[in-house]
Amino acid sequence: MVFSGRPSTACHACRPARRKCDRAPEGCSQCRRKGHPCPGYPDPTALRMRNETTRVTLKQETKSKAPSRHRTPPRQESGSSSPLSSLQEISSPTSIQSFNSFSSVASFLPKSLSLDQQAISFLFNTFIAATPFEGYLSSFYVPYTPLDDACAWAIDATALAAYARHSRRQSCQEEARTKYAGALTRVNAALADPDAALQDRTLTAVLVLGLFEATMFQVGSTPTSWIAHTWGAMELLMLRGSRQFTSPVARQLFAHTSNNVKATCIQRSIPIPEPFLQFDTAVRGLLDGHDPAVRLANLLHKVSAIKARSREEERGVALLFEAIEVDQEIVELCKAPPPTLAYTQKPLADGPVWTFRRIVHTYPSLRLVKMWNAVRLLRIFLLSFLGNDIQHFKVDDSIADAETLRGLMDYARKNMAEVAADVLATVPSFVHANDSTKTFLPAGRCLGWPLGILEVSTICPPDARVYARKTLEWLAEDLNLPQAIGPGRHPGTQEDWLHLFHLG
Repeated sequence: MVFSGRPSTACHACRPARRKCDRAPEGCSQCRRKGHPCPGYPDPTALRMRNETTRVTLKQETKSKAPSRHRTPPRQESGSSSPLSSLQEISSPTSIQSFNSFSSVASFLPKSLSLDQQAISFLFNTFIAATPFEGYLSSFYVPYTPLDDACAWAIDATALAAYARHSRRQSCQEEARTKYAGALTRVNAALADPDAALQDRTLTAVLVLGLFEATMFQVGSTPTSWIAHTWGAMELLMLRGSRQFTSPVARQLFAHTSNNVKATCIQRSIPIPEPFLQFDTAVRGLLDGHDPAVRLANLLHKVSAIKARSREEERGVALLFEAIEVDQEIVELCKAPPPTLAYTQKPLADGPVWTFRRIVHTYPSLRLVKMWNAVRLLRIFLLSFLGNDIQHFKVDDSIADAETLRGLMDYARKNMAEVAADVLATVPSFVHANDSTKTFLPAGRCLGWPLGILEVSTICPPDARVYARKTLEWLAEDLNLPQAIGPGRHPGTQEDWLHLFHLG
């Protein structure tokens, strides 16, 4: 599907007659002059898309007769190879065969489109799939937007950044940075205006600037700008107060911002700021109680508190048991999810040979896959804390006996194996496969965070660690994300930025 402009914003009577419509809120003047009621206006946020996939694919097939080289996805080997030999494969440059992605989205975009149009098409059709932006961002990018609008500038800059990453075009990246500078200036001007600062467009612009930072992030730096945008969005939420829950879009903005704040706190092992925690608790009742994000709110708070306390020098075994209690709460939630969150597990060993232990889960949507992996990430954090922290406690009858500590470690390893298998079973959901090629969809970048943690976990099964590493290598090549396997990343530290893949 490719972008082919936006529909006319004239009313349903003026559009077929090709009359100039003034789009007056109470009904256009053309209809009023003709003496009949105005039938209303089309949705200005709808992007028109034209399906060019078949035509362009056929064209590419006739032009290219040479066979392409393909990368083989990580495959579970049969036989009795030892876990040690599997782990040694991580450092072998020949452990994964070369792979070229199938025809990229960029090749499906007609050359007649400008660079900006190609970038916007890629952003709305592909890049924001499975992210919270998918539910509302198009409503803020409309034909009659003022040329100086901060939100539109932020969207344009992020579209160029995403397209630069995808198409590997340096010139596009430079233009994205230039556009970002302009967007930043306009956002700051909007924040300085007391009225503009409270508008949905301003909060959206700040969130989109965060997406830009997540997209352009480079190895060797820290996510300072991302954190600044996240904290800025948090301050805007509190400034807007309860009045922001008057529309579905405003509620989506609240949920999106709130989750970003909490995920950042969990990743950095810092407490959720108390003023925001109090505000979030006070307004939670204004949201849809059936929303999974609402149901997970208390669990997010508990996990964040445990991770923050895990950084304290003085901590007791009681914190380990508290982590198990919260983990069991999550397990109970997973055992009886509402029908809207249901997914299917294929029969054991029934998946393709390249999947982990041939285990595959199928989900109704990529958004649902990502939501479930977010829940599993909470368990990964808790189980990792258990496994890593037990070694800090000496065997002392006044603290915990050796048998208790062994039981805690067994619990952590057993459950981590189950969670790891569930995460790795979602990999096929983010892979486009046909007879000869397999390549990651752009939404697959959200796997970077859980895979990066599993790869280095000391309580994760060796074969799962190997598969996580190989999948990260595959992901890095397909989506042009070398930082996913770069030496500059340090999963689990305060400056780790793999969470940007998940939140962006």
